[in-house]
Amino acid sequence: MLTTPAISVVFPARDEGARVRPTVASIIETCEAPHEIEVVIVDDCSKPAGQPDVSGLVDRGVQVRVIRSDAHLGVGAARNLAVRHARGDVVCITDAHVRFSPSWDQEVRRLIAPHRILAASIRNRDSTSWRSFGCRLVVPHMGTYWNTSPPVSAPYVQIASSAGTVLERALFQRIGGYDEGMLHYGGFEPEFSVRAWCSEAEIIITPGIEITHRFKPVDERVAFVEAARTAIVHNCLRFGVAYLPESMILEMVRLHAAEFPNHIQCALRLLEQRDAWRRRDELAETLARDFGWFVERFGLRDQVGRPIPVAATWNGETLESDRPVATSTLPSSP
Repeated sequence: MLTTPAISVVFPARDEGARVRPTVASIIETCEAPHEIEVVIVDDCSKPAGQPDVSGLVDRGVQVRVIRSDAHLGVGAARNLAVRHARGDVVCITDAHVRFSPSWDQEVRRLIAPHRILAASIRNRDSTSWRSFGCRLVVPHMGTYWNTSPPVSAPYVQIASSAGTVLERALFQRIGGYDEGMLHYGGFEPEFSVRAWCSEAEIIITPGIEITHRFKPVDERVAFVEAARTAIVHNCLRFGVAYLPESMILEMVRLHAAEFPNHIQCALRLLEQRDAWRRRDELAETLARDFGWFVERFGLRDQVGRPIPVAATWNGETLESDRPVATSTLPSSP
């Protein structure tokens, strides 16, 4: 008889096929309490030959479920669907082709808190020297850079990677999940992370939870990104419209227009069709903190080093730039 899991590991898979099985095996084989772990996979409209292959795992007592979508949801909606099917109080959001470090679940139990998101440290399967410690936001492009060394704000980081984002399911629901107004691929993680900070959550880097990721080879990655380019441009624009001061939104559009002239018109039409400005108004009304608070919290400047023209507010109150930011005490290592 299956027990109710404490931790649900969730991820979408689209045409990943047999690559899913070693991911699930790693999740279970590296944890301290496998009977308390479940894996929820959303098959995001894979072709028959690419459907997630978990053969043999259920027979070994692994709590693994595959939720099939006959429509292509995209990364954000697929993750949200996986969390809706999760039974654990804690969800670990990851990717379809990763390996987990030993005793990762023990570290989750030690560090998790109702207001806290754990950002796993990410390694590259094909590079023994490369390691990331969360990501940082690039403004006004609204993309990200990896932190390849611990940032000055550590243990706090701006953005958690999609390969390792861990939080209580109740906090995920309070933040609102990933923005389903975005399309298919690109931008979901930084938008979710900024919204989490503005919802009075915190994100900490957790070097004791290490996830080794299979990054696509260069030729495969270039083809994949180019096929998704219009969606990526749209998602960056939607992210910027939601948070940036109005004076920087036009600058953001110009940047993308110069870099991706063949995609900008379609991306702008999608931006209008998908109610990006209404999203901005909704967030302004509901978030406890605004983007100015995030800028002040991390001393953020734009991508050429200029100050970002914002005034921070918290629950409607304008903050002074030297106002102290509340911190929390983390459990010490055993």
